[in-house]
Amino acid sequence: MEILSYILSLLGLASMITASLIKGEKMKKILFFVFCANALIATSYLVGGSGLNGAASCYIGAIQSIINYFFDSKNKPLPKWLVAVYALAFIACNLVVGGFNFLSILAIVACLTFIMSIGQSNGAKYRFWTLFNITLWGIYDILSESYSALVTHVILLVFTIVGMIVHDRKKKDKA
Repeated sequence: MEILSYILSLLGLASMITASLIKGEKMKKILFFVFCANALIATSYLVGGSGLNGAASCYIGAIQSIINYFFDSKNKPLPKWLVAVYALAFIACNLVVGGFNFLSILAIVACLTFIMSIGQSNGAKYRFWTLFNITLWGIYDILSESYSALVTHVILLVFTIVGMIVHDRKKKDKA
């Protein structure tokens, strides 16, 4: 089962890399890959027998991503009450599993930046918020000594920056 956990994690990483590299005039494709990544990584936590908090947070992220996907595909804005429900779900999950301490607060802030990233209207804004999200998770990984997760977050950080360079930088007019 441990090998299956690694395979699911790698597929989840590939999905997140794909989400970071899609130009994304609309969020529909990006949200699909974010949904896949969260569902795969959550399942890898469960199959591997570790990280109920990680599994719960990733499943919550998957649910939020697929809900946003349907709103985006119908060109409807997210209701503010739904964003509040998203935030409460992450806060409750992290406080119940992790207790009230600095690492839990850091995880909550990182989860809130995830909500911001998937709530954007295009790929450039998604990558901007994802940059903050991954940075916060990297700090969390260092402080919690979760170095294997840190490797994943560093890889995602690199590909998010590559996506920003390829798609989001301003093109200078040739004079």
